[in-house]
Amino acid sequence: MAETGDSKVLVQPAQETSRVLFVAVGVCALIAVVSVIIAAVALSRPSTPNITVNGGNTGTSSGGGMSYNPSLVASTGSGGRIWSISIGHDWGLYEYINTTGYLAGFSHDLIDAVCKAAGANCYTIWDPYTNCMDSEAGQHTHGGQGLLDRWYDACWGWEQTVTRVQIVSFSKPFIKSDPSYFWYKKGMTFNENDVSNKKIGFLDGWAQDEKCLARLTAITGSSSITVIHALTPTDLNDKIQNGQVDAAFASEPAMTGFTDVLTRSSTVRLCSIGGNGMMTRKDSTFNAMWNIGFDKIVSNGKFKELCQAAGTKHGSDSRGYIVGCVDT
Repeated sequence: MAETGDSKVLVQPAQETSRVLFVAVGVCALIAVVSVIIAAVALSRPSTPNITVNGGNTGTSSGGGMSYNPSLVASTGSGGRIWSISIGHDWGLYEYINTTGYLAGFSHDLIDAVCKAAGANCYTIWDPYTNCMDSEAGQHTHGGQGLLDRWYDACWGWEQTVTRVQIVSFSKPFIKSDPSYFWYKKGMTFNENDVSNKKIGFLDGWAQDEKCLARLTAITGSSSITVIHALTPTDLNDKIQNGQVDAAFASEPAMTGFTDVLTRSSTVRLCSIGGNGMMTRKDSTFNAMWNIGFDKIVSNGKFKELCQAAGTKHGSDSRGYIVGCVDT
């Protein structure tokens, strides 16, 4: 017993010690129970990933070109690298939606062949083109959020331009540079060498932008145009038909499906410094893998075979019948 002033306090060391020990034992028991529960839950979960590709379609789709194989990924375990590739749906016979609703086109055929040749696991992801590369009226082109934020490893079939090579990296080209033209409504007239005070339409993120038009010194009046952007070729054609733009400046593959309602200018213009290839972030190793696989299918003749078969397999009056494969 200890005294402090007029108060007296009784201290019982043995009782206090037993109370502390009781609390400690209780805490340890609680931790043990929680650990057992966590371990049981972890063991009950599947060890392989559940990945949904192209709206739930796994394996090789009827649209072709998807080389992602869930059983192969499961067999390789966590050490198997899976490469994801962004593709679109509105680019002639390169990329479209088939009659069953699946994505299809030459892009899928090439992805499938190259990834198999490289021994790589690849799958495609549909995403708007602007998430690979984007531009806004009056602004410089910039990398798309999807590519730069690592939603996927690469974007298929993008041209090398002065602006793009300062933002991203490219694989070896497999498609020749797209020829570019002015496109305007049938029955109308348009002076392709003087665009002064005209409303000119462009596709967001594509190589044929207002900066390219400004560099084409043979065309006068580009500094006085009204710039109007569209997200897809279909949107751009709609703007031409309803009079929102006087003419569009776009590639031939982009506008091939609208030749029944559009007139194409006669002079070929180029906006690229290299052909179309895989486009990646500068810190990515994807292109090294891709180039190995691509070289293999060039050497064994598979690339030429795919190019020759594309018109029959994917061509139509609205999509065209020719792919512009590079000479090998």
